[in-house]
Amino acid sequence: MNDLVFLSSQQVDAEPFTTGDVIAKYAGIERDSVNKLIRTYKSDLIDFGELRFTDSKTLNSGGGRPRKIWYLNKNQANLLITYLDNTKPVRQFKKALVRQFDAMQRELIERRAQFELGKQFSKSLHATIADSQIKMHGHEYSTFNRLIYKQALGVDSTKLRKARDIPKGEAITTYLSSDEAEAVRLVKNRVEVLLDVGMDYQQIKRALQIKGVVYKVTLQLPVKN
Repeated sequence: MNDLVFLSSQQVDAEPFTTGDVIAKYAGIERDSVNKLIRTYKSDLIDFGELRFTDSKTLNSGGGRPRKIWYLNKNQANLLITYLDNTKPVRQFKKALVRQFDAMQRELIERRAQFELGKQFSKSLHATIADSQIKMHGHEYSTFNRLIYKQALGVDSTKLRKARDIPKGEAITTYLSSDEAEAVRLVKNRVEVLLDVGMDYQQIKRALQIKGVVYKVTLQLPVKN
């Protein structure tokens, strides 16, 4: 039961959710029974937020009769499972679901904290680069930024943005896990220190490479046609 809770997006303001199908599968209940329960107590569930769903036809191009896949936020899911019978599989599922919602919420809180901290480090780094004697025809920060991501995560910011489908103009940091954000922050701090002692770009690059990648990530890059 490691895949009970999902995120509405990869951004730091994402909302954790589960689905009626997940509840049915892991609680050992017929999907139609869970969906009927959701419809029966719909007015209760919408007290805790919009009750969203996806038409399965949009998820499966293989045909078949379309059906609704209900999305439930933490409070909605916790309320719904109180309406289930307390069989042993249901009790085991309830405990696992609560734990995963809590774990996901903790991760999001940490990601948001890292995001706010990262903004402060970025502002300080911008100022340090501006005060340095390094000139790259107006591309100083973008060049350092690519280096920072390469040394923090093992992939430059351009590839990371492409792999995670991050819209142009949106900050990459809103799409990082807490561990990834911490690695980027650590390398930004190192770069700022090295700039302060008067190193140029190539010297800084060599110094970072000696340290090695902080937190290696594996990206599934889009396949080129």
